Amino acid sequence: MRKWKKGLFVAGVVAMSFLASGYGSHEVKSGEAAEENTDAGEETSETSPANSETGEESKEASREISETVSRVIEAGKTRADREPGHVESGEAAADKAAEDGSAKREVVISLAGDCSLGNLSIHGYEGTFREMYDRQGPSWFFKNVKPIFEADDMTLVNFEGVLTNSNNRVEKAFNIKGKPEYIHILPEASIDAVSFGNNHRIDYGAQGVADTVAAFESIGLPYAYDDKTGIFETEDGIKIGIISVDVIYGGRNVETYVQNGIQKLRQQEADLILACCHWGIESTYNATGYQLELGRKCIDWGVDLVVGCHPHVLQGVEYYNGKYIIYSLGNFCFGGNRNPKDKNTMIAQARFEIENGAATKEAELTLIPCTLSSVEHRNDYCPTVAEGDRKRLIIQRLNEYSRAFGVTVDEEGRVGHP
Repeated sequence: MRKWKKGLFVAGVVAMSFLASGYGSHEVKSGEAAEENTDAGEETSETSPANSETGEESKEASREISETVSRVIEAGKTRADREPGHVESGEAAADKAAEDGSAKREVVISLAGDCSLGNLSIHGYEGTFREMYDRQGPSWFFKNVKPIFEADDMTLVNFEGVLTNSNNRVEKAFNIKGKPEYIHILPEASIDAVSFGNNHRIDYGAQGVADTVAAFESIGLPYAYDDKTGIFETEDGIKIGIISVDVIYGGRNVETYVQNGIQKLRQQEADLILACCHWGIESTYNATGYQLELGRKCIDWGVDLVVGCHPHVLQGVEYYNGKYIIYSLGNFCFGGNRNPKDKNTMIAQARFEIENGAATKEAELTLIPCTLSSVEHRNDYCPTVAEGDRKRLIIQRLNEYSRAFGVTVDEEGRVGHP
């Protein structure tokens, strides 16, 4: 986080006029699906990216986007951000807090779902993530949500797939990989950490894992999977611990990783602990079974926030024992499917208050409705904040998915509970 952004919290809509008017609703059918069936099985009417949709936005649209983002950022600043006379005292308080850990500090974390920087082994070239990278470069993919990520204290996404030149793929239905150079997309987007505990981590065997970890480490990116925990430290000195586990292949054995990870992160004096769980049934909108059990166990063991992925669609939010469980963030920048039917997604933002090395009260959670593509007829791998009817539709769906837990989402995405 940059110092001038201290205390900033982006909530609700960032109205992007780049989003086409009349951006309609599409929904995949619920029901149990075979493992990974949404990676390729829903592709329809694939077309090559048209220059008019990617690189030639009008100057007027660009101006409106810039002005909208500026207004939202200005609205979110604290008094200390707006008034120079208060900046020094604010920074001095932060410095004192960093020294003794006694003062209350706030931290804002942005969370987004499945990000596959590459494409399936069965894909050709036309309409793929690879083609878009070649046409537009690394700045394309997160450009419409980057202002949100830049304004927080930490951004974390689920990194699904590998970055490797290896062609030695594991025999399975779908294998996802990208070029090692794609790693530069993440810092370009102001993404600060990744969860890597998922069922596509092993798509290209041990070499694929090693190459991807090397890519993470080449840019100093914190990551976590299985027994490997990560820590991201904010500019204010708040340590955010990350645990990431894959229930799809690991089953109940992942509980050992979670419990040991909590103990390890506490020993490393983490102020907050996030548990990222890859779980559930693809293409289903309601969390069930072991998702519910494990999510609540994580909270009981001491995790501050549970973040779920894998279903490729949004699921509900539960408030349990004073903390939140986000059951599925859905796809986000997902190269594994050139045209998913359900393009609804979101950014979850959690604001915590930290004192004496721990959260002092429940998180304030806001869900920012997005679409995983800036166009409807295909995936252009450019997540975009939803507005108007599409925003209202996504919030309505989130309320439906969360109703069983007594959780509500208001028109601006703020999460409430009984």
